[in-house]
Amino acid sequence: MPTFRYKAIAHNGESHEGEMHEPNAAAVIRCIQESGRIPIFAEEIRPGLQFLNLAWWPDRKKSVGRLQVESFTRSLASLLGAGTPLDRALEIMCEVEEDALTIKLIDDVQQSVREGGSLSSAVAERGDLFSKFYINMIRAAEASGDLSSGLERLVEYLERRQEIHDRIVSALIYPVILLGIAGLSVIVLLSYVVPQFRSMFDDMGPALPIATRMVLAVSDFVAKFGWLAIPIALLAVVLVRIYSSKPENRLHLDAWLLRMPLIGPLVRNLETARLSRSLGTLLQNGVPVLHSLSIARESLGNHVMIDEIDKAVASLKQGGQLADTLVLERTFPKLAIQLIKVGEETGKLDKMMLHVAAIYDREVNTRVQRLLALLEPALIIGLGVIIATIIMSILIGIVSINDMPM
Repeated sequence: MPTFRYKAIAHNGESHEGEMHEPNAAAVIRCIQESGRIPIFAEEIRPGLQFLNLAWWPDRKKSVGRLQVESFTRSLASLLGAGTPLDRALEIMCEVEEDALTIKLIDDVQQSVREGGSLSSAVAERGDLFSKFYINMIRAAEASGDLSSGLERLVEYLERRQEIHDRIVSALIYPVILLGIAGLSVIVLLSYVVPQFRSMFDDMGPALPIATRMVLAVSDFVAKFGWLAIPIALLAVVLVRIYSSKPENRLHLDAWLLRMPLIGPLVRNLETARLSRSLGTLLQNGVPVLHSLSIARESLGNHVMIDEIDKAVASLKQGGQLADTLVLERTFPKLAIQLIKVGEETGKLDKMMLHVAAIYDREVNTRVQRLLALLEPALIIGLGVIIATIIMSILIGIVSINDMPM
């Protein structure tokens, strides 16, 4: 059972920290609430990765924006859910928070609220951290008069989105490591092992088998120009980014990505899950359909699917239906479109969108596992074939020396 580190506030204002063994963060928060305390946060402690949280770690500043938003939202939702007034909740958060950047964020929001602004306007002033989706969720929750529930749904959305992201990243760690080891093994063979045999083959000339000559040529190339691999890779990345910066080129790339045999369905399902969860959460919080759709489109990364949502927005403005537009474009999965149609017909589009998100979250997880099940043995077999080819080419060359007439 995983271990979670938590922080909570007692009714006398005293801060408590500790660790708890529970199945998930929600269970930890529930236990804290049952004990009569107000939970501030609960995060899983992952063995062997604690050094990643050290202040000197170079990637910390890159991810601090996301961490700030998640910490801020979770703490504020817990305090407001316990009946704490907004100003007092922000004050408590400032007192118990340890991260300097998060304290600065809370202080800015509190200052804006004390000057008479709403929470949504306060977070809107920090557009560098809070997305339009986030701001509109807060605004809708304020309009409904239930900011606490709105924040709880927002926390659930952020946690679910991060969970999916972490799951995909974790699944890719092993193949990336395996690919790195495979590349390193081949480079060592070509740049160090193969040259050890060159002196044996120097006098053979054309009599050397073609396979051995090819391996020696590749080895020479790697030894002379191998250092260019990283600059060339970086240049390729820059050129691709420049090419894809133009909207028409990005559209072609994204369309090509959707047509790929294994990657295409995965991208389509992942984007469908993102859109469905964003749209369902916004609708659940009381944001109008047109406005929700315009905001939810920003959660998409594929420009072909973004264009389809833009067409759907235009159709809705003319009195059309969301599902009818998506059917014509044929990019979103058929099941998702049918479920959206049912949601529109029954007037429960918000619940149906969240149901669609849950379906395609599971589908993405299944497809990732299947891809990995194919990728891992393919990498191992590929590495074995390459190494075996190099070794056999050298052995053939050695045997050919013995067959030469004296």
